[in-house]
Order: sequence, then structure tokens, then C-alpha cells
Amino acid sequence: MPDGAATSPGGPGHNAHQALFDRLERARWCQPYPALGHRLQRLRQLESSLLSHRHAFESALREDFQKPSFETVSSELLPCLVELRRTRRRLGRWMQSRRVPAPLELSGTDHFVCPEPKGVVLILSPWNYPINLCITPLIAAWAAGNRVVIKPSEFTPATSKVIEKVIRDAFGEDEVGLVQGDSATARHLLQLPFDHVFFTGSKAKAVELMKTLADRLTPVTLELGGKSPVIISPGANIKQAVRDIAYAKCLNAGQTCIAPDFVLLPEDQVESFSSAWKAAMHHMYGINPVDHPDYCGIVNAQHFERLQHLLHQSVRQGAKTDIEPSSDPVSRKISPCLLLHSDWHHASMQEEIFGPLLPVITYRNAEDLPAQLRALPVPLSLYIFDEDQKTAKHLAAQLRSGGVSINNCLLHYCNFDLPFGGRKESGMGVYHGIHGFETFSHLRSVSVQGKWINLLRLFHPPYAPWKKAWMERIIQFIGKI
Repeated sequence: MPDGAATSPGGPGHNAHQALFDRLERARWCQPYPALGHRLQRLRQLESSLLSHRHAFESALREDFQKPSFETVSSELLPCLVELRRTRRRLGRWMQSRRVPAPLELSGTDHFVCPEPKGVVLILSPWNYPINLCITPLIAAWAAGNRVVIKPSEFTPATSKVIEKVIRDAFGEDEVGLVQGDSATARHLLQLPFDHVFFTGSKAKAVELMKTLADRLTPVTLELGGKSPVIISPGANIKQAVRDIAYAKCLNAGQTCIAPDFVLLPEDQVESFSSAWKAAMHHMYGINPVDHPDYCGIVNAQHFERLQHLLHQSVRQGAKTDIEPSSDPVSRKISPCLLLHSDWHHASMQEEIFGPLLPVITYRNAEDLPAQLRALPVPLSLYIFDEDQKTAKHLAAQLRSGGVSINNCLLHYCNFDLPFGGRKESGMGVYHGIHGFETFSHLRSVSVQGKWINLLRLFHPPYAPWKKAWMERIIQFIGKI
């Protein structure tokens, strides 16, 4: 397309997808190391385009799933702007080759780590934060010097159309391409020989993706999710803790990969927790969250019905709701709801909830928790509330997760100088800040032999007695100098 990034329709578009990839591959080799100035220019254009489409994004996300305008700005656009501006400020330093000291036994040589673009990369972005989780990895990929293909989610069609306009405004057709389509389109794209694939979504889709890419050994970054636990210690400030838990759970109606998924609570604090939760709900959303404009809807009817079924099944298994649950199938809103008296075997504990339901499991002895949690898949996030930070850190050290926030929720995501990502079932690889730049870079080792001293020749045959004696000395002293 003239004067803009390439776009390709969904459906049976094998030839179009191949043509797009070939165009980006040719451009990649015409300019294998895009200059700093060129990278910065496009990042400035991306920021300008995002800001000029701000109101279009707000309208689109209201249309797609009733997302409040404030949350569109705070959880979608703001993270992109933070990443953009910090990347522009630091990119020149990130791009520089870094000298590595030569050890004594390699005297006369120079060594460097040189970040290089991987090539042409694919970003498969999800529906739950369709702007943030598409644009943020794009910033890292472009900053690292790559050509990029993006496939936004088909479940947020209005937002995906605005993203397409933003990309067209900010990039050339031989720089970033955008492909609209469904899961069949994603499968078609995965047949192309990309140099890296960045995927955000479910574990099931990630397994399918990795099987597809296994024959080509394509490197991947997987941002998944899981059941992120909240551990409330006996010494926690319940009132303060619940305020932060409630916000993190209700943001985007719980459709967040790092949302609190269930709570582990001392058995004598159920009443105080429930009371604080009720106060937090009333403070944020009044009497009925379903009718409140600041509360988000569920993305589609299928997901809405899944959550309704999960709620009813958990209640049949013995969970007790803190309120009479309410919902609206038209706006697809479900009221935030505690599932008190939950148990490990309940339906709500068998899968990531990804909605505004919050199981609460009580415990008597905190020493039993690490073993119980280690039996579960590794979550993307772990939340611990304890006034004694030393105790909280000790507990965190006994568990595994992608990231940890102590005495707050979502905190480790909000600092873009921290690496964000999961491990095992919750994903692999990290991004944000320099960590994203390095994810989309090949850190190439470059060693240069000097003219006068070449100690490696001492290792060449013939292996005379003096060389054997010299080798024994090397074994004794190597690494000590």
C-alpha cells in the first residue's frame, strides 16, 4: 500500500502472506542494520499516531467489550507511551557494541558483544489488552532493528482496525506489515520462516504453536498466564490488601493474565476480608457494578457463558458467593464475586479464571502453603501480603512464578525496567525495556585477533614436553589471575 505499512486480508491469503514476508525479507537485507536515526524517527511517528487515534481507540474498545475510556488510557495507551519514550531515550546506548575484557591467556585480542537484528519477526497479539500487548512488543522489535509482521486478535475487531491505521501511519510497507484474520490466518503465518515469534495467549495455543515451529527450531517468546495466587499472611493489613486485590481483580473485568486468580487466607480472617471486599466494591462501583460505566464487560458471549458455568459449577461443589451474583447478557457484564469456602478440587481451581470471580481458600498453618502451591503449574505472578517483608521474601523464595509483587498487585508489571515474563507453564522469555530489545536481538560474539601476540598458537601441535609442562601450569592458575 502506498505511503504506509502493508496490510493483508484474512482468509485464504497464503500468497499475500508469502508476498508480505518476501518483501520484508528483501528489505531486511537491503538495510540489515537500520540506523539509530531511522529507528527513532519511526518510533516518534508511532507515538504521534497512537496519540492522534486516542479517541478512536476509546470508542473501539467500548464497542468491543465495554472498556471504560480511563482504562483504555491507563492500561493500554499509557504503557505504550512509557515504553516508547524510555526506548527512544536509551536506544543509542542499547545499540552500541559492548567490549568484553580479554583474560590473560587471550592477551592480544579484543572481544565485543554486538546486538544485531534477528530479521523478520512475527507478533501474535491477544484480545484482552489489544493495544498494549500488540504495540509494546512491536516497540521492542522495531527498536532492535527488525522487520515485523503483526496479527492482532479477531475478537476485538474494532480495535484491530484502529491498530491497522496506526501502523499504516507510522511505518513503511517494507518495515511493518499487519495481517487481519482468525486462527487459520495465524496458522498460515506460522508456516513462514520467521526469525522469531512472539506470542501472547493461552497455554493450549502455545503448545500448538511450538509443535508447528519445532521442525524449523524457530525461537519463540511465550507470554501466557496461569492461576496467580494471592497469599495473605496472618500479619497482613487486610483492609489495605483488599483495596489493591479488588482493583487488580476488577481491572478489565479480570481478563488480565496477571490478575489475582485465587486467595489463600487465614481461616480466622474470612469475615474481615469479606467486609473489606464489600467496601472496596462499593467504593469503586457503587451498589451494582454491572450498571456502572467504569466497569468493563466480557469480550464475547462464549467467554461470558464459560464464566457463568464456572460460577454455577463451583457453587454446586460447595463454594458460597459473598453476594447474589448479577449479570447482563447484553453488555456481557458479570458482577465481581467472591467464591468463599472454595477448595482445591473445585472447578474454579482447575483453570485460569480470566474473569471477575475470586475463589477464597482458607488455611490454618502457613507452613503448608509452599508444598500445596508447588503442586500447581507455575503462575505468571505471585502476590504476597505481609507487614514483615523479610517473611514475605522468605515465602517467595520457596515458590516459583514469573514475577512477584509484595504488598501490592500488578506492581512488578508496572516498572518497565524489570523483565516481564513467565516460566514453564506461564511462558518463556521476557520483554519490557532493554529486556525486550535483547529478546528481539541476536547478541553476537565478535572476537578480533591482534597482530603481534597470538597465544592460542601455543595450543597447536606438536605437543612438545615444554607445552605439556606449560599446560599443567595453566591448569593450576587459570582463572586465578
